[in-house]
Amino acid sequence: AKGSPSSTPSPSGPKLYAVGQPMTNGAHQTVTVTAFAQGVAASAYSTISPGNQCVSVLVAMFNGDTSPWDLPLYELTVVDASGQSYDNYSSFDCPSSTSIDSLVPGGRAPATLYFEVPLSGRLLLQWTPSALNPNSVYNTELKAS
Repeated sequence: AKGSPSSTPSPSGPKLYAVGQPMTNGAHQTVTVTAFAQGVAASAYSTISPGNQCVSVLVAMFNGDTSPWDLPLYELTVVDASGQSYDNYSSFDCPSSTSIDSLVPGGRAPATLYFEVPLSGRLLLQWTPSALNPNSVYNTELKAS
């Protein structure tokens, strides 16, 4: 129906979370985007590619599982309006992101991630908790707070 919420498709079909809403998987691990900013300055030794920008995504992570959560930040990417995915560790144009090797059971950690993405268009933080189950995906729409 015209104007109904179902007429707006969301990428990959999973629920779309807002900044501040926790995303929790079946292993009781939680990622919450706490803040988002566009137009972040490039790293001191580089310039951003024309047509791109650096964005920062602040997340709060909690491991409610009984096992350590190894390399949790590698599970997070930014996806643009065309469906292209960007990681936080391969662009040297943006500042360095936080590094977390592992979160012990019950562990909590804040992290600041930087991504080089296009200047315009919709952006999502995409969390894929398991490479073994790529259908288990969580998205937060990135809007400046």
